[in-house]
Amino acid sequence: MEKTFHSIIEISKAINSVLDIDQLLETIMDAAIQSVGVERGILFLKLPDGTLQPRAARNVEKETVVNAEEISRSIIAEVASSGHYFLSSNIQDDPNIMQRPSVREFKILSVLCVPLVNKDSTIGTIYLDSRKATKVFTERDVEFLQTFANLAAIAISNAHVFEAAKNEARYWKGEASQRHGLENIIHCSEAIGMLCQRTRSVAHTMLSVLITGESGTGKELFARAIHYHSPRHDGRFMPINCSALPEYILESELFGAKKGAYTGSIADTKGLFEEANGGTIFLDEIADMQPTLQAKLLRVLQEGEIRRVGDTHYRYTDVRVISATNKNILEEIRDGRFREDLYYRLCGMELYIPPLRERRDDVVPLAHYFVQRFCDENNLTRKSFTPAALTALQGYSFPGNVRELQNIVRKAVLLSNTQDRIEEIELPKILPLRDDPEDFSEATKQHIVKVLEKVEWNQTRAAELLGLNRTTLQAKMKKLNISRM
Repeated sequence: MEKTFHSIIEISKAINSVLDIDQLLETIMDAAIQSVGVERGILFLKLPDGTLQPRAARNVEKETVVNAEEISRSIIAEVASSGHYFLSSNIQDDPNIMQRPSVREFKILSVLCVPLVNKDSTIGTIYLDSRKATKVFTERDVEFLQTFANLAAIAISNAHVFEAAKNEARYWKGEASQRHGLENIIHCSEAIGMLCQRTRSVAHTMLSVLITGESGTGKELFARAIHYHSPRHDGRFMPINCSALPEYILESELFGAKKGAYTGSIADTKGLFEEANGGTIFLDEIADMQPTLQAKLLRVLQEGEIRRVGDTHYRYTDVRVISATNKNILEEIRDGRFREDLYYRLCGMELYIPPLRERRDDVVPLAHYFVQRFCDENNLTRKSFTPAALTALQGYSFPGNVRELQNIVRKAVLLSNTQDRIEEIELPKILPLRDDPEDFSEATKQHIVKVLEKVEWNQTRAAELLGLNRTTLQAKMKKLNISRM
């Protein structure tokens, strides 16, 4: 009885702790041999074509495994197909099996073979034999080994599921690495070429990186490229927009929360810094983070410790931080809206992405890429641009940068209907405002709001498009009661 309990405990440990399929099979084979107390054993698994393949063996010479497969044609194959065990206490008295040369050659006396069954499907067999004595296997051995085999089958199936999931995760990580690699950043301009070189250099370091540039230039694209070219590429990449959430929600999203810390907090939750441990966290629009939260982020960067909301316990985290902003971060520091000490922690290296209007060489290759991708994603016939359409694109200033170019191209594809050539390009028109200090009309208000929304409320860029200086625009916004909700 003690032997039985010990073996069941061993296989239970395998189920709970061993997920590598080869290691698991070896553990199962050892437990079976030791528990039943025989000389030899072979574990067979069924291949997709139905054949049985030996995967683990004990006290079986290489040539004997081949002979064991000969026995499997009559014993193991029968057990696998029927789902019932085979027991022979004195195999020498069985004339059918004694016809096998391997049985005579190796003087096998006793055989016990049980199926490995999971969810009514036989996935393999455990074969044990003895050359020392007849009647080695008792009824208790048969009962035990059947129970043992059922538990082993569960463990094997779980290991296969884990292995499939691991292979799928490895595949998708490879896909992500290729999709977000620097080699897939479409460009012809020298500026982006140099930026890619700089990005590749900093990716292999542990430096924190601050990515600056206008909205729509592709800051997250470069952040992902840094992650997938870094030693942390097997870890998680966790992005969050710091301007999209209220302060208390952003804090719990970043650092986690203890049960009961706030209304609706019904369980302890991990924050992104814990989830991204060993990987990268991307803090987009970092300049919009509130000052109190900036102080807490600074501690994380200095000490590598986070504390969940409502908790007193600090947890260590190993995360690389990449941040981004479309604001002039030095102006934010000067005006007291952003901590200078936090800036130096975040900006181990700054990567500036120039706006699309300053790298017009990239417009055409990006336009071709977006049109082909949109057609492929929507099962449309691939299209090309007429020279007039390309000229129109190259002459536009793209206040929304690459993101706006993508939207314009999508609309152009749809406007072209069934034609294989894109002739018409519908470009938005932004008219400058008159520099009239008394112009506070509703039309002016709507025009300013439209431009601000187009550039995601970047006041400097909006002022450029409206033909105003920044202070004039801010004065009009105050007078017209314009604010970002």
